Amino acid sequence: MKTLLKILAVALGLVSIGAQAHAPARVYDPSPITGLTGTWRVTVSTYDCATLVQNPSFKSLLTFNIDGTMIETTSAPLFQPGQRTSGYGYWYKTGRNFYRAVSEAFIQFSTPPVMGPPLSRGSQRIEQGIEFQDRNHWTSEATTSFSDESGTVVLAFCAAATGERMD
Repeated sequence: MKTLLKILAVALGLVSIGAQAHAPARVYDPSPITGLTGTWRVTVSTYDCATLVQNPSFKSLLTFNIDGTMIETTSAPLFQPGQRTSGYGYWYKTGRNFYRAVSEAFIQFSTPPVMGPPLSRGSQRIEQGIEFQDRNHWTSEATTSFSDESGTVVLAFCAAATGERMD
């Protein structure tokens, strides 16, 4: 029995050493969150890029991961229930207080123009420039484009947003 326990102890030690050797280079830092990493409550106002006519604002949640990936979801009234998937993408720092983020989501089904702007089954792409106001607040300007299943852009508009770090 003692021999078996020794063998198990050695085996667990080797597994632990092997796991450490393959651990990612980035390690969790328990210090206060800085930069864009974390989850943000975002208020978005879309508008026609040419006429600047604004639409009602809505809320979104954006999570920026330490590895440069992101996940987002929205409550935009433009979409019917189940019409849009969550968005996935990437982000990176472009300057001292500036970031760029790009995300894409699938549009699962088309909607007729009587329900708002016509949306085609395909995808939505959001590209935004983010500027920090302070540690817990940022603003952004974005372009949003909708493409049909063949990749042809069928609708585009602009957006302004404010983000507040989720506590």
